[in-house]
Amino acid sequence: MATINVQDVAKEVGEYVKNNTEVISAGVYSAEVTLNKYCKTLTAIKGKFPQFHSILTRVVQGFKAEWQELGDAQFKHKMLQNYHHKVNFPVIPAEILNSWLAELYTTGKTAAEHPISKYIMTELLAKVADDLEDLSQTGVRDDLNADGQFGASLDGIAQQIENAIANATHPAFRIPLNAITPSNILDEIKSFEKQLPKKTRRKCKHLFMSDSLAMTFADQYEKEYGTNVNYTAEGNMKTPLTKMEIVGLPSIPDDIIWTTVDGNMVRLIDVLDKPAVTETQVLDYKLKIFMEFFLGYDFLINQLVYVAVFDGSEKGLENAAQNTLYYDSETLAVTP
Repeated sequence: MATINVQDVAKEVGEYVKNNTEVISAGVYSAEVTLNKYCKTLTAIKGKFPQFHSILTRVVQGFKAEWQELGDAQFKHKMLQNYHHKVNFPVIPAEILNSWLAELYTTGKTAAEHPISKYIMTELLAKVADDLEDLSQTGVRDDLNADGQFGASLDGIAQQIENAIANATHPAFRIPLNAITPSNILDEIKSFEKQLPKKTRRKCKHLFMSDSLAMTFADQYEKEYGTNVNYTAEGNMKTPLTKMEIVGLPSIPDDIIWTTVDGNMVRLIDVLDKPAVTETQVLDYKLKIFMEFFLGYDFLINQLVYVAVFDGSEKGLENAAQNTLYYDSETLAVTP
């Protein structure tokens, strides 16, 4: 009967992570996490990302030989944040020995080609990426309960959308739509496109929605216009008017639809502390693996995030002064 020594496995895992630090980093910040493909990556030191942008009012005027001051610069500040995460994963080597040996058998590899340390870390990092796939979309930060459980360690992008809608200082841009059904989804997506601000709509490259809603759109589009006429050669689905790529996210609710200008959605990581296995310990028959990293998701400028709303609210930022400041060429009303 095959046996394995937990101390030997602990030593082997320690050597593996020491010699493969980039593998750990790639596993945590994996491109397999869907949202990462569409985020600009920002780095800071332990969590705080002060973000500034300036807005200038109109400055061009007709000539007259006297000083006539025109134009005002306003500077906006938003604090972005990432959060400290950990993985405390227990392994009992005796319990995974048979599955490791089975993988060696099915792949035809030797123990030297695919050591048990690599097997353990490959399985662990795959699960980390799977957790981050959900967390990046639907996580809701809860400072009091972030540790000891899954789901409360950061605000995923769906929660950041909700935060931006509710933020009076840095509001997202609302685009009112009717409740979406299979029979009206094509018209509502077209309405969303038409209501995008004229100066920024061509800078919006992706339209994000739930995977289920994206499939409903594809189904109705093909029924209306024919099979695959709305797909690129790479298989990416496009919106009818502005040709934004539709990105279906598997975990977000069906009532969240948004786009933003390219580069405005960001992934926040730490410039010093790359994801790392910080320690391994042995307790009786158990190997304990400790991992740490920093991660967060947000938008640089909420006012450039365009969100579908279904509550009858008005198009725009729901603030007359900000509507004028950011979108003075649009006709945006704010009912007192």
